[in-house]
Amino acid sequence: MSSSAGRGLWNGDGWRRQSPIPYRRGPFDYEPAVNCNCGTKAALLISWSDDNPEWRYLKCYNARSRGCGFMEWFEGPVDPFVATLLVDLRDAVWALKRE
Repeated sequence: MSSSAGRGLWNGDGWRRQSPIPYRRGPFDYEPAVNCNCGTKAALLISWSDDNPEWRYLKCYNARSRGCGFMEWFEGPVDPFVATLLVDLRDAVWALKRE
């Protein structure tokens, strides 16, 4: 199972922002498994927010419907220069997709 959308973000003009690149692995293609509070395997996702670009995190896969609210960072922050570069590249990709 592959996911490129993740949670997505809405901006002011109503355009849904998704992951700027497709995930190379699906959200459940990792080991060892980490179970969320409701007992299912948590999804491994990538943050594309301004504050946490490229950070991977674990979240209850059912968070939107009946999820348990589980969320845990999988790894720490990237270098500040790389974080700024990633946000700039993300914004460029989103601008091109809007056009």
